[in-house]
Amino acid sequence: MAFSFATGHASFFKSVMFLMTSLSLFTGAMAFTSFAAQADSLEAAHAPVSESSGMNTGQKSHPDAFERDEKINVAVAANFAKPLRNIAKQFTLLTGIDVAVTVSSSGTLYAQIQHGATFDVFLSADRARPQALAENNLVHKSNVVDYAKGKLAFVYSGELSDAQSCEHVAAETKEQRNVPRTDCLSKQLIKLIGNPQNKLAIANPKLAPYGTAAQQTLQNLSLWQSFLPHRVMGKNVLQTLQFYTTGSVEGAFVAYSLALDLPSNFASTVDVNNVAPTTVISPVPEILYQPIIQSLVVNSKTAAVLTPNLFDVLAIGEPQVLEERDEENKHEASKQFNLSDANGVSSASLFVQYLMSQGVQHSLIEWGYEPVNTLGVGQ
Repeated sequence: MAFSFATGHASFFKSVMFLMTSLSLFTGAMAFTSFAAQADSLEAAHAPVSESSGMNTGQKSHPDAFERDEKINVAVAANFAKPLRNIAKQFTLLTGIDVAVTVSSSGTLYAQIQHGATFDVFLSADRARPQALAENNLVHKSNVVDYAKGKLAFVYSGELSDAQSCEHVAAETKEQRNVPRTDCLSKQLIKLIGNPQNKLAIANPKLAPYGTAAQQTLQNLSLWQSFLPHRVMGKNVLQTLQFYTTGSVEGAFVAYSLALDLPSNFASTVDVNNVAPTTVISPVPEILYQPIIQSLVVNSKTAAVLTPNLFDVLAIGEPQVLEERDEENKHEASKQFNLSDANGVSSASLFVQYLMSQGVQHSLIEWGYEPVNTLGVGQ
């Protein structure tokens, strides 16, 4: 009987031990599962968000598929800011690609790119800085493109009759008209400089190409040294124009494109009781300064795709047709662009193609510029 009890007791003890061991393993498994779930949750919470999170499954299965940037960053010299914003708006309507615009002087933007600024496209007010980026191997050498030719103007508060007498000169050629215009500009500057209280503004020649053109003008008129005591410098032509519209200076050298928009801005920002209400816009004869060829650069070490120009719908060899198109027809023509035809063309390249297309280049005349390529890139 004792043996039977002992045997039964041992059997009972083994059963209890087996049950406890099973319970321990089950509890441990549950604990491990719970910990693993918490670990997965914690890892997901701190994982970096992928910039391509909007891609569908089909795109993920093809890593070599072309991925289009839905937004590009464009840096532009101050003189071209207003046309650029208008052009960017139309580009977005056509393509759905947003354009973020940064405005500053050419020199400032150039320095920022040298230090790693990630602008997709840089529109300078000169040719030298984009070319310097290419020469220093910061961008591909073929990514530099001339996009516009600028003009310099001198604005001042004075008698409109003086300017009119200089404009209405009987001359057959541009060169013949430049002689009296140069003489009038020189006389007006001498008159303003003759008053010790007068201040005249230019953009900083070290930062802004229009400031360089203004300095060249004054030097060619032999007035640079006389001008220095009256000089007020803006960091770009927009600030230079502000000096004039706020009445801080009596005259300013600015981009002709900005001067065209001056009357409305001037009337809204200047106290007409303190400042002469008549603003004279005097285009500076181009013989007095080096041509202002404005260039852009696609900020990439990979060659941009600029040809063929997908926005040009006119037949090659018929540029005169563009002159005959009315605005509605040009708008209808632009509607023919299809983004699906641009697969493999980066958004930055596509933006440059649009800027260099025949219709946009022709519209630069309305903004006070001369187009540098009437047929568009690659045509």
